[in-house]
Amino acid sequence: MCGIVISVFAGLGKTYVGKKYLNVCDLQSSPYRYDYSRIDKNDYEKKKNDLSRIVNPLWPNNYLDAIIDAREKYDVVLVPSNLDIRELLISNHIDFYFILPSYDLDYREILLNRYKKRGNNNDLIQEVMSYFDSWSRDQNDYSYPIFVLDKEMYLEDFLLNKKIL
Repeated sequence: MCGIVISVFAGLGKTYVGKKYLNVCDLQSSPYRYDYSRIDKNDYEKKKNDLSRIVNPLWPNNYLDAIIDAREKYDVVLVPSNLDIRELLISNHIDFYFILPSYDLDYREILLNRYKKRGNNNDLIQEVMSYFDSWSRDQNDYSYPIFVLDKEMYLEDFLLNKKIL
């Protein structure tokens, strides 16, 4: 039996859930996408969107291999919501759920503050907020199941409500 893959919008609690539950893998993509050998490894969040990063020539196959491996070891594999990652899953026939926050201005502000607090740089924050503002929350716009979280609801709430955890 393979673990379920869930693509989750930034700031909804992938890292929190991955640390709290032993059967959950928070499979961050940046360590596979980029070569960080010349960047200080002490602060992962600050490295995101760093222009000095070098693309890993093994990307995306190395990440696909990591997803496949994680599915064999964990009940739940959490991946970022990036479109290229969702397309990688689709092209390799890996079923997944896509989780987005509801389009609510208060929720937008909560997430914006969360990104700032964890040290994300302004370019990354602006990119993520543009996705918040523009990505559809309509199931008809996707070929895979989406779930839209209500204001102030986070990944752990969703997983517990759906009895995935």
